Amino acid sequence: MHMTFNSPSKNTTATLASSATIDIGDVTLLASTAEIGKLGAGTAEIGKLAAGTAAIGKLAANSGVDIGDVDVLSIATGANLIGKVGIDQTTPGTTDGVTVTNTTIDDYETVAASQTAQALGATGATGDYLSGVLVVPATTSPGNVIVLDNATSITVFTGGAGSVTSLVPFYIAFGAKSVSGAWKVTTGAAVSAIGFGKFT
Repeated sequence: MHMTFNSPSKNTTATLASSATIDIGDVTLLASTAEIGKLGAGTAEIGKLAAGTAAIGKLAANSGVDIGDVDVLSIATGANLIGKVGIDQTTPGTTDGVTVTNTTIDDYETVAASQTAQALGATGATGDYLSGVLVVPATTSPGNVIVLDNATSITVFTGGAGSVTSLVPFYIAFGAKSVSGAWKVTTGAAVSAIGFGKFT
C-alpha cells in the first residue's frame, strides 16, 4: 500500500507492508483519485441514503412485518376507506344491502265506541307495528275490544257487566307487527279505544 503523509515541512512517501497489528497513527488523505479498500468513485453516499428505488433489508410486501407508526393524517378528507372500514355507499341499500327503516313509534288512531274492524292508519298494511291499545270505558259495564290482524281476531278486553270498577282508561300492551294486512280494532258499546304504533 502506497500512502503520502503530510508534515509541516514536507511530504513523506512510504510503502507499508500488509499487517494486522501495526498502528501507524493518524493519517491525512490528500484530495486525489486514490481508492481505499476499493471504495470507487461514483454516486454512492456513506452515512446517508440517496434517493432511489433500492430496497434496504428487503422491506417489501410482508404480512408479518411491523413498520411502526404510520401517519394517516395526510389522507385527504372524502370518501376514502382504509382497510375497508366503513360502508361504501351513499344511498342506503344500493351497494352492500344496508337499508334504513324508520322505527319511530309515533302514530296513533282513535276508535269510537261501537265500531267494527276500523283500520289503524290511512290504509294499513302488512308489517305495520301495533305497540298497544288504550281502552277508554264510558261505564263500568262496557263492551269488549277486539284487535284484528286483518281478518284474524284477538280479544284484548272482554268487557261486560261490572268488568271495570272505574272509568279510568287502561293500556293493553301488544308489541307486534301485522302478518296479513292492516291492524284493525272493533269496539263494543260504551267503550272507545286508541291504537298506538306505526301505521301505513
